[in-house]
Amino acid sequence: MKIQIKSIEEFKTVIDQAHQFRLENRRPFVTVSYAQSLDGSIASVNRQQLQLSGAESMRLTHQVRALNHSILVGIGTVLADNPSLTTRLVPGDNPQPVILDTNLRTPPEANLVNRQDLSTWVANGNHGSGDRCSMLRQKGATLISCRCGDDGLIDLEALMEELVKRQIGSLMVEGRARVITSFIRWKLVDLFVVTVSPKFVGGLSVIDTSSFQSTSFLQLEDAHYQTLGEDLIIWARPNWGES
Repeated sequence: MKIQIKSIEEFKTVIDQAHQFRLENRRPFVTVSYAQSLDGSIASVNRQQLQLSGAESMRLTHQVRALNHSILVGIGTVLADNPSLTTRLVPGDNPQPVILDTNLRTPPEANLVNRQDLSTWVANGNHGSGDRCSMLRQKGATLISCRCGDDGLIDLEALMEELVKRQIGSLMVEGRARVITSFIRWKLVDLFVVTVSPKFVGGLSVIDTSSFQSTSFLQLEDAHYQTLGEDLIIWARPNWGES
């Protein structure tokens, strides 16, 4: 799908075609969205959550959430931030929440597990039994077992296959560095929506260099720049031919 997106209205047009994208590509249309400081930090140096987005750009993030069929975070985000991943700032349906949790560390008391509107899907590395499984299921979570790669982490292509089986046409990824880097490494990103905050933090970078063993770089194309409040929003597509 050749796209150039400059606004939330154009993004909606693309997502309206997401089920066709799923049929043609056998995976969901994937949007990676995150906020960073001017120096590229997405978390503090001690991995604490940062409030980087202003009110206007946060509302945009919730609009992107509302348009997607599903939203994914990693277990690191669940343990550190305990998000709910709703669309509370805008009208629209809440997307189906997915936790990427290889070793099934999701706490039964997590906000996502205790959602009343949707059963959170916990993608894990074939942990089908045990007390943690029983507690999560009792709370209403749905466990999705996925094969793992040689690195011991969930094979993201296997996860995409599972999401396709569940009729998911679009996926928003809001993870931390490790999750974002994994989707880039697997070349499973169709669009980046990046909020750049006018702050210097000196914290952790969006790229997890420990799991990104590459001397090449990822070139973005069809980039469009939008200002919301004091923040800069970048809409851009990855050019995998240059990576």
